[in-house]
Amino acid sequence: MLRTLASLLMIGAIGVGASIAAGDAMAQTKTVAIANFGEHPALRAAVNGFKDELSRAPLKDGSTLAFDDQHINFDRTLIPQLLTNAQSKKPALIMAVTTPIAQSSIRVVTDKSIPIVFMSVVDPVVAQIVPSWNAGSATHTGATLYPDFNAALAFLRQLMPGAKRIGIPYNPAEDNDRTNLTEIRAAAAKAGIEIVEVGIDSANDIAPRIQSLRGRVDALFVIQSNILQTALPVIAATAQRIGVPAINTLDTPVRDGSFLAAYAVSYRQMGVAAGRIARRILDGEKPASIAPWRPGPSDYTALVSRKQAAQWKITVPAELERALID
Repeated sequence: MLRTLASLLMIGAIGVGASIAAGDAMAQTKTVAIANFGEHPALRAAVNGFKDELSRAPLKDGSTLAFDDQHINFDRTLIPQLLTNAQSKKPALIMAVTTPIAQSSIRVVTDKSIPIVFMSVVDPVVAQIVPSWNAGSATHTGATLYPDFNAALAFLRQLMPGAKRIGIPYNPAEDNDRTNLTEIRAAAAKAGIEIVEVGIDSANDIAPRIQSLRGRVDALFVIQSNILQTALPVIAATAQRIGVPAINTLDTPVRDGSFLAAYAVSYRQMGVAAGRIARRILDGEKPASIAPWRPGPSDYTALVSRKQAAQWKITVPAELERALID
């Protein structure tokens, strides 16, 4: 039987915002449609930050907001339906979460009067969502996860000074992954670290491809990648099998003790930044006049799992002790 979009949308329409008092009964409520790729703790933190920022006060015209919050459990075949469904609500704005959703929204959302704000996109210029880092397009702008691998590898060298070769799994089909790979190659050359790349074409490839790194790397570094970040338990288990610690760009697997460390951007802060951009647009600014946001040094956090450090017999230097978590 053909699966309907309704059966796969894990979170239905959720109204958020201040209640309209009796005296303001005629005040307008505008809909913001959230088109999310899938349910994941990091993406949920971003969406919550976005909602909280937009819900903190009415818009300039006195309007309050309601959110239609939907996702498709990372099923790419449902992206057109997700976006068509979002457009059908006649929203004041669409939030496109992740690069595949943002890229598809350019084609699928045919009503060009609807502005689209994106987040959880690494490089919107390479992905051809916006024309440059200095401006949005006529319909799109948003908040990014552009990496700072110079800082990330400096952190790695502090934590594991003996690490010389780092395994980097990536998806060759993803613009995000290719941008990450380009950036980490340049940072690794500066840091004197050799990276060993391994392509991951599908979720079924993750374990065998990472196992091919056995004996060839000192650690595994997981970039911001949809295919990888939705399979962290598999990656953690495979890293254990090949006998190397894993470092991530998200903090979730460090907090649960399955990864050694993370140099992680705050997804919530990215969501807040996207919310500020959305508010500017809802208050009358054009997307083209708003440059995409990228995280700065204060938007990153270094974390080290005490449990994993003990397992791998890593002595955490004094300058990183405050990064330790149980």
